[in-house]
Amino acid sequence: MSTTFASVALAPSPFDTQSFSFSKPQEDQTFFILSIGINPKLQKICGEIDYPIECLTSIIPFLNENVAMISMSILKVEIDAIHNKTKEALDKTYELSMNPPTSRLLPLCLKSCINNYNAILESKQRILNAISMGDANELSMELSHNMEDVFACEEEFNKAKIKSPITELNSLLVKIITSSLKIDVNMTNV
Repeated sequence: MSTTFASVALAPSPFDTQSFSFSKPQEDQTFFILSIGINPKLQKICGEIDYPIECLTSIIPFLNENVAMISMSILKVEIDAIHNKTKEALDKTYELSMNPPTSRLLPLCLKSCINNYNAILESKQRILNAISMGDANELSMELSHNMEDVFACEEEFNKAKIKSPITELNSLLVKIITSSLKIDVNMTNV
């Protein structure tokens, strides 16, 4: 069995700087997060999804002593992470749109991304309402629309045959949204 270990420092956080190690999962192996100072319930929730490291690194900065370590609360924190990462992507996109374009199609691609990011930001309250009402269908639909908005942004660059300057942000955003979808699916299992 091949094992890869890495260490990631998490900051800023209301807690002291934290780090953890992980073992890269094999196809049929369960992913275990070996950590110091990370709540075991959070480890369990994040360890059961496709992107456990991104789950942890996106959630931990938003944790405080008032957040219960149950799936519903963690899902709400993950929605905050989506919102903040989307704002970051939107800021980066605005910044790029202020610079002289390297391609005449770049401003059009960026405008499309701006519209898509705004749609994601506008969905936050609908998502929180769905969580509060226990409406898993609405929640899943809203999160899926958010995922489509990110993919649509990247697709604009693909169609224009331009290298996306925001691929890394979009990739992380997709992973966080995917984590939220999986937490949603597992809400009653933890």
